[in-house]
Amino acid sequence: MFSGKYIRLRRLAENDVDIIFSHWNNYELRQYLPSPLPSSREDLTELVLEKDKCFRERNEFFFGIEECCTNKELIGVVNIESISWISRHAFIGSFCIFKPSMRGKGYGKDAMLTLLDFAFNVIDLHVIALMVESYNKQAIGLFEDCCFTNRGTMRERAYRNGKRCDVTMMDVLKNDFIDRYGILPKGENVF
Repeated sequence: MFSGKYIRLRRLAENDVDIIFSHWNNYELRQYLPSPLPSSREDLTELVLEKDKCFRERNEFFFGIEECCTNKELIGVVNIESISWISRHAFIGSFCIFKPSMRGKGYGKDAMLTLLDFAFNVIDLHVIALMVESYNKQAIGLFEDCCFTNRGTMRERAYRNGKRCDVTMMDVLKNDFIDRYGILPKGENVF
């Protein structure tokens, strides 16, 4: 587990499927993920098992975001994928806080900072990139707060809500993150 101020990042387990499933097919959430299509419980079980295998093989790191201050509830997911161990770069694939009531309270920023600290200071990646729909200003603001910089727009790259929309490419370099945040203090039972 890797701890931030409000959250812990931990590996997902098969018993997390019911919690994820209770939120996953909400279109308000799904529209911002790589695929807006609904999933069955079986699909999610297979996904969790596949992501655990990728985690063991160090091809991808798919974390559950667990609130750590009160009830240790699983509140979201985030992952690092498409890792190049030679060039030391990767992408953020999925990032979401499940419940609307948990958004805007610092959990997302804490999760992203904790993930970047893991990426840069634990597994020594050099650059992390992501793509976000250009109309998702709340997410872009969060990423900018975490040192991501806009690197360009891919026109009409995504299809959401019956319309083509632009996608913003963003990235952050290890040095930029370290200059702003340093190496984040580790909570209890981090490693």
